[in-house]
Amino acid sequence: MNKNGNIFKILIALLVVGALGVVLVKSGAIEYLKDRQKLETLIQSLGVWAPLAYIVLYSLVTITCLSVLPITLVGGIVFGPIMGVVYTALGASAGLSLAFLIARYIARKPIESKFGNSEAFKKINAGVKNEGWFILATTRLLPVFPFGIQNYVYGLTSISFIQYAVLSTVFILPGTSVFVLLAGAVASGDTATAIKMSITASLIFFALTLVTKFIAKKSKKNV
Repeated sequence: MNKNGNIFKILIALLVVGALGVVLVKSGAIEYLKDRQKLETLIQSLGVWAPLAYIVLYSLVTITCLSVLPITLVGGIVFGPIMGVVYTALGASAGLSLAFLIARYIARKPIESKFGNSEAFKKINAGVKNEGWFILATTRLLPVFPFGIQNYVYGLTSISFIQYAVLSTVFILPGTSVFVLLAGAVASGDTATAIKMSITASLIFFALTLVTKFIAKKSKKNV
């Protein structure tokens, strides 16, 4: 790739990031993300377009590395436990995939200059080479590195896009489901339903704890 091509990609990346920033600020989305109730009201007011708007907004939040917790809780409250998990998974998958593609094909140089010498990149890159897909399980299930930064860092490694996108989505589902289910339980208004959702979320969390302990032990052995 020639120098002009690299400059063009960097300009496109800057334009995309700039456009996202303008959209988030001008639309007031940043303020909505700070206030869960406002965000909930906004999504509900969109009627049949609510699922699509939620998925798009979730992907944008993921790309910008902001906290996805407020909008994750909104997913459970507005859409319920089943569709809340589905729409959240779609939004997260789209966001983490786009971040990966931006790092690999559009803005590799500036992202590499920012994160190329970071501890996160070094460990993830070594993990991809030595452990393959297992590093995805480690970084997605354990709070090792910030979720948003991981998505860009993986784009700098040799992992294939399909493997990254599919497995990342699978590995974030347990943790995401817990928050969506708990939010849905609070919003259900029905005691029996709330109890069922809370028990389900607790079981998922318990299983997740066991899995993360196993992964942590295996990771220590590989060090």
